Amino acid sequence: MADEGSGEATRDFIRDIIQADLDAGRVQTVVTRFPPEPNGYLHIGHAKSICLNFGVAAEFGGRCHLRFDDTNPTKEEQEFIDAIAADVKWLGFDWGVHLYHASDYFEQLYAWAEHLIGKGLAYVDDQSPDEMRAARGTLTEPGRNSAFRERGVAENLDLFRRMRAGEFPNGARVLRARIDMASGNMNLRDPALYRILHATHPRTGDAWCIYPTYDFAHGQSDAIEGITHSVCTLEFEDHKPLYDWLLQHLPVPSRPRQYEFARLNLGYTVLSKRVLTTLVRDGHVNGWDDPRMPSIAGLRRRGVPAAAIRDFARRIGVARAFSLVDYALLEHCIREHLNRSAPRRMAVLRPLKVVIENYPEGVTETLPAVNHPDDPDQGQREITFGREIYVERDDFMEDAPKKFYRLSVGREVRLQGRCR
Repeated sequence: MADEGSGEATRDFIRDIIQADLDAGRVQTVVTRFPPEPNGYLHIGHAKSICLNFGVAAEFGGRCHLRFDDTNPTKEEQEFIDAIAADVKWLGFDWGVHLYHASDYFEQLYAWAEHLIGKGLAYVDDQSPDEMRAARGTLTEPGRNSAFRERGVAENLDLFRRMRAGEFPNGARVLRARIDMASGNMNLRDPALYRILHATHPRTGDAWCIYPTYDFAHGQSDAIEGITHSVCTLEFEDHKPLYDWLLQHLPVPSRPRQYEFARLNLGYTVLSKRVLTTLVRDGHVNGWDDPRMPSIAGLRRRGVPAAAIRDFARRIGVARAFSLVDYALLEHCIREHLNRSAPRRMAVLRPLKVVIENYPEGVTETLPAVNHPDDPDQGQREITFGREIYVERDDFMEDAPKKFYRLSVGREVRLQGRCR
């Protein structure tokens, strides 16, 4: 469990890396990015990454890009793109002119795929997904080379161009990198770079029927944008050798470096996008912004201040080790910020009518009450007092014990309200 003091100690891990790069002259301007896939709404776990990427860029005088990883049109929608942009803005971050989409680079990515084919580093594979999965091997056994692995450059280029032209159905062929089917890292066993998907894209429409995989699009998009520090969660640590391999073998304009940190694990909270999507799709909640959801939209609708989420991200810090953050810390941050900012109001939930018999009938008076006891700048409001008032039912007892300081027969009581 993270505590209030742990953030300052663990957050330096990314900061130290960036500072060392600046001191050594490896980096002139810090450029980070937040690259969400628009297949759902953002949740509190994404908030940690948003605050980290935008935060460190601002701290070191750099910039952070918002880039949508829109490489899977079967799951992505414009609604999600709009919601993600709105959530990042609401959290208090601004990407300025640096809003990008992986689809902006589809033509360049395709050209680089042909470059790999021309160098003998990629080939078109006709195996079915099940056949490729079976030939991939296990963590203890090497994979088996595809029968199509030794196709010549000319044949591979012809097939790849025909894939782009739409000659083949979904799943008929994929473009794979030619790396090492015996590698101990499963991600280097000839990973897929392009697959056939006859689907309409939210931005490019039907211009494409082949789409790059995340692994192929991500690092190259970083390079195109001049990203200096690609900061991501530890689930991508095993993908880093492939990230570096692609950058090494392509004529990219820059060489970003990837760094990993532990994702947010919040007690009693489901942060799996797959599960959250199921909750929405099957009608268990009233949309992504249902106040019961851990989505940023849900938290906003619940009344959580953006500043409280930013403070929460700061306090939990950034480390590589797995940790489980107690939900109570998030609640503490929310209460702390609301206590400072929220105007005060009173409500009677279980009303009990009280008649003040020695107060004149038909007469009322207006009294001032402060909106916040510790913040005079929030001003005052007027409350009405008269012969009939309502109190909480639990605040009255006919036969009260000695230390019952609320309303009782024959006792004096003060009504709640601070006036100036």
